[in-house]
Amino acid sequence: MIGNKKGNIVPILFIVGGLFLLVMIGIVAALGSSTINWVMDETVPVLSDLGMVGNINMTHTIDVAVQPVNIVIQNFTWISGLIYIFGLIGIFGLAFMFKATGDKWLIGFFVSLVLILMIGCIMMSNIYEDIFRGTDALALILQEHLILSYLILYSPAIMAIVSFIAGIVLFSGPSEGLV
Repeated sequence: MIGNKKGNIVPILFIVGGLFLLVMIGIVAALGSSTINWVMDETVPVLSDLGMVGNINMTHTIDVAVQPVNIVIQNFTWISGLIYIFGLIGIFGLAFMFKATGDKWLIGFFVSLVLILMIGCIMMSNIYEDIFRGTDALALILQEHLILSYLILYSPAIMAIVSFIAGIVLFSGPSEGLV
């Protein structure tokens, strides 16, 4: 029986494309949350010291309205890392959902896409490392993103391991109960 070769490409594209998007989204999330964190670090103390403006106590208003948002933003350093880990687990779970029949040419296609992923991860982690190792305010806040920064800096190795295991699962074929 001839397998649907076009249909078997879709899981490979989802897994490798998802891993690539996850690294890009992780970098954007780290840089974006660090920028917002820096802005909140600069503005919240100034806003808290406003005192009375007209008939409104701005210090109390800032404590009630802005401080809870600031707490969430300050905690995004570890929340973003957990979201990234859940993304890795979710994309790895796609391999279990899309067990392919294992056409021989698809294995080569998968390996070539993983190599492209590795090259992209190396480039993105080097760019991120240049920003991360700086001495400016953004770099200092990026260094607070312990989990996410570690996952991005070591993304070539992490993505290679996840891709390798996902490839084994993906090309192991459907389980015997589904045949």
